Amino acid sequence: MRITNQQIKKIGQELKKIFTIFITKKIPLFEVLKKEYLPEGLKPHTRSICWLAEQVILQNVKKFSSEFNLSDFEYPKSDISPYDAKFKIKNVSLGKDIFVNIKVTDSTKPVRKNDIASVKTLLNFYKHNGEPLIYFVVIRLKFEKNVIRFIEPVIVRYYPWVKDFVVNPRNEHIQSIYEVENEERSVDEFLKILRKKAKDKGLNVS
Repeated sequence: MRITNQQIKKIGQELKKIFTIFITKKIPLFEVLKKEYLPEGLKPHTRSICWLAEQVILQNVKKFSSEFNLSDFEYPKSDISPYDAKFKIKNVSLGKDIFVNIKVTDSTKPVRKNDIASVKTLLNFYKHNGEPLIYFVVIRLKFEKNVIRFIEPVIVRYYPWVKDFVVNPRNEHIQSIYEVENEERSVDEFLKILRKKAKDKGLNVS
């Protein structure tokens, strides 16, 4: 049974609710190192802390799975997968897997285009999974000396609905501002647009 646009929206709303509760009620902040090891505090360098923050988010969302009505929580087998975790949401995902890509960003940075997925990795994922329910979840963080604090609001986007995305030919990634509006379209329409944009930029895709 093909999932409806209304159900896609409902899943996105539930994901936003889950991750908002997580960063406000469960783990709003975490200590990177003891103060004695960082007398001057942690220098703001997002790239070096993103992977650590993603691990804190993923491992603890898994830990609280039952409270969030999640089941069948799994990590991908490959590091180059377009998602960081998959799970089902009871009474929401209709027994289907939800694939989530966590994007961590510095809350002090200005709005700009960001990599949201590798073109070829995402196309290959769709090729082998039909019409997967894959979303990216954006969580902002703030540096506070030796502590990392998560900041609202959480942003959730369903990949096929990302409006006005571009393809960067230098790193072969889809790019978009995280705050981008939704444009409802089918998976087939999305893949057609993605392939055209990729080919226009000289990428060899099929």
